[in-house]
Amino acid sequence: MNRGRGCLACKTANVKPPACGRCTRQGLVFSGLPLDAVFVFRDENEVARRNSQRARRQLGQSFIREGESSDLVNSASQSWPYQAAMTVGSSRLQQQYSWLNDYALATVPEPLKRDVETRAVERFFVNWTLHPSNHGGLPGYMHELPILFLSVQQDSVLWLAVRAVAFAGIRNESAGNVSFHTKSRQHYGAALNRMRTLIYLGRNDPFSPHGEAIKHILRSRDDGQLYSPSRFSLWRLTHYRLQFWQTLFCEHPDAQQIAWVSKLNMDHPDLRICSYVLHMNILTALAKSLVHTSENDATMRREKLCRITQLAKEMQELISAIEQWMSEMSEPWKAKNHDFQNNIVSGDVDEAYIWNFHASSQIILRESLVETIERAFVLQGRDELDEHDKSVTQKQREQVDSLAATILESFPQLLGFTYKYQKAGQPQIFLQGRMVGRLFALFSMWVVQKAKFTSAQQKQTASEVVSWVNNRHGLD
Repeated sequence: MNRGRGCLACKTANVKPPACGRCTRQGLVFSGLPLDAVFVFRDENEVARRNSQRARRQLGQSFIREGESSDLVNSASQSWPYQAAMTVGSSRLQQQYSWLNDYALATVPEPLKRDVETRAVERFFVNWTLHPSNHGGLPGYMHELPILFLSVQQDSVLWLAVRAVAFAGIRNESAGNVSFHTKSRQHYGAALNRMRTLIYLGRNDPFSPHGEAIKHILRSRDDGQLYSPSRFSLWRLTHYRLQFWQTLFCEHPDAQQIAWVSKLNMDHPDLRICSYVLHMNILTALAKSLVHTSENDATMRREKLCRITQLAKEMQELISAIEQWMSEMSEPWKAKNHDFQNNIVSGDVDEAYIWNFHASSQIILRESLVETIERAFVLQGRDELDEHDKSVTQKQREQVDSLAATILESFPQLLGFTYKYQKAGQPQIFLQGRMVGRLFALFSMWVVQKAKFTSAQQKQTASEVVSWVNNRHGLD
């Protein structure tokens, strides 16, 4: 009936009977008011059950009185499902379909017998890869998703992400005491955490397409990435990642990298380090190409000797420039020793990472210098190095040992151990910073492991750090 003619109080009381006299006299019934006539019983109690049984008996008798034959009743009773019940369904099906009897459970279709989680994943693939809503077109390579999902390991990023999206579409279902809405958020959070671990720890094969992907990102963004604070921050992170592999495997930087670095302000210590690393990578890549190739022709050997001699000179000049610059470094950028086991502590993990990156590149440069001098000695046909060359090579070996020791002294802070021994004025790494520090520790530890002139104890310590990080995050 029309509620518009009632009083204001009656209008607001949708599920209550009319309150004012006018509405009562008119016999108005509000739209939300339940009528007693539609109820057989209200409560699940003994009285209600007796009333229900009496109502069913009366209903059956009324059917017979209205002309329903007793034969029809008998035939209906003969086909009652309980009389034709099959084997009892599994406990899982009984729990899943608690409102069905044994006969109905026995006839549940096979697809529905699978657990809710499996059916949710199948429904996700049907809706998003087999029959997408965008007129049959799949974005990117979505048609490969089901095959990829079957091939990945449990608890991988893709496995968790697909299940998170699939569970988000389940309504009014639960697994135990946990709703699927909650499970969806849990799986999504686990996928993000797993992805963060993989990205932070840089677990990418250097020979995989990952390096080419980084180069593609840098090239596609062009010089515009240098003119925005946010875009420059991303460039800096991505470029450092590219320099990791170029340093570790003595690869020559691209011409575009050299052009980018030439535009940076060298008054900033971190940017000057970036420039030094680029220069070191250029020289070590040249040394690799000269030292590890052989020439049989005498003229070509003389040309190579001249090039190697010039390269060794450039390496020594760069090392001298680096040492001079570091001696003039301002105090805030210098790491400090503290009493606990003579560890080095920097202002933050990013600062420690920058210095370790610089020290690791120096290790590779100094070892390349030694190899270059020794290669020149072979090309000259001499029996032994002269005193000057011996002095230079011995100094480089000592410096490599010193740089490796400095790197190893910094790893307690990078791994997040120093927070346990917090003292007044000593920097503290918070929970989020420890994961970042472990990425920063890995690269320098790989360099210490690979270096020729680091001691066996240093290599062992670096291996233990790498193994600890891998075991800590299940990356073995």
